[in-house]
Amino acid sequence: MRQISLSILVIIVAFGSCTNAPDQTSELHLTYDETAAVADAVQHIFEGLAVHDSAMLAEVVLPDANFQRWSTDSTGTWRTVNMNGASFTSRLGQPGPAYLERTWEPNIRVDGDVAIFSAPYDFWVEQTCSHCGYDAITLLRVGDEKSDFRGWRIASLTYTVDASGEESCRKRFAGMPKSPFLGY
Repeated sequence: MRQISLSILVIIVAFGSCTNAPDQTSELHLTYDETAAVADAVQHIFEGLAVHDSAMLAEVVLPDANFQRWSTDSTGTWRTVNMNGASFTSRLGQPGPAYLERTWEPNIRVDGDVAIFSAPYDFWVEQTCSHCGYDAITLLRVGDEKSDFRGWRIASLTYTVDASGEESCRKRFAGMPKSPFLGY
């Protein structure tokens, strides 16, 4: 009798642990929603750049955010240009040529109120591929639960610049999408 009771207890515990298991569907759904929200915040920057709208850029860029542009000079030495978020939104929100920035194959990680977005990108000025490189963006979810704004904002953006032309970019990044203007 004791052996049967023990067997029944094992079955009950096993059944109970199965029914109390976390709902992985809702956990995956939450993760998808968070990564989609991070990707949307990054896309919002690109849309703000395209229309040169500093107010639109400021919606997702923290004023004290750190922007670093890394490129090599003619000797192959890495050089950087730094600016804060307020300077970035002011400078790139001014009227100017048509901009288009695209990323592909993003890697997005979310840990609570911090997220990392990284991906290769290309940047077009008018209808010419100006440069390409790699974006590494840190975002913070800001605003408390009761505030009017609670969302992902850019805390830092570090990017590399390869200005050697579209053909070089296509060789460097095999996954680069077709030209948005020429259809290849």
